[in-house]
Amino acid sequence: MRSVSKIMVGVVLVVMVAGVAVAQFATPEEAIQYRKSIMSQIAQHFKRMAAVMQGKADFDREMYAEDAEAVKTLATQPWEAMLEPGTDKGDTTMDSAVFEKKDAFLKLSAAFQNNTALLAEAAQGADLDGLKGPFNAVAQDCKACHKAFRK
Repeated sequence: MRSVSKIMVGVVLVVMVAGVAVAQFATPEEAIQYRKSIMSQIAQHFKRMAAVMQGKADFDREMYAEDAEAVKTLATQPWEAMLEPGTDKGDTTMDSAVFEKKDAFLKLSAAFQNNTALLAEAAQGADLDGLKGPFNAVAQDCKACHKAFRK
């Protein structure tokens, strides 16, 4: 339960800060740092789930569900920071195609948010085999977005 508390505190803080931060980026660099921190957190939770799916870590339903829930929550956060002018420059891996193909970018972000919600829901009760489809859908969302919109 201790890890649940840590994750939930972190997620709550991100959500609280997100509402304020999204509307108040003073510079493109702040927006870049904000979204990079969120993407880093998503990656950490997703890597833990990937290790389970690859058989490199034991399946602990509670931990897996915590990671899936964290990814679901974090998946709603970085998009506004990516659409700030100038955030495709500087210390970033985001390609300027985000601005050129904004509708396609937003479509991919919506699919990612939807599929992370489905994964979090499945993680509440599915066995490991039942998690393969939802996990793979999220992984494919990541790959599709990175292929189209990452330098």
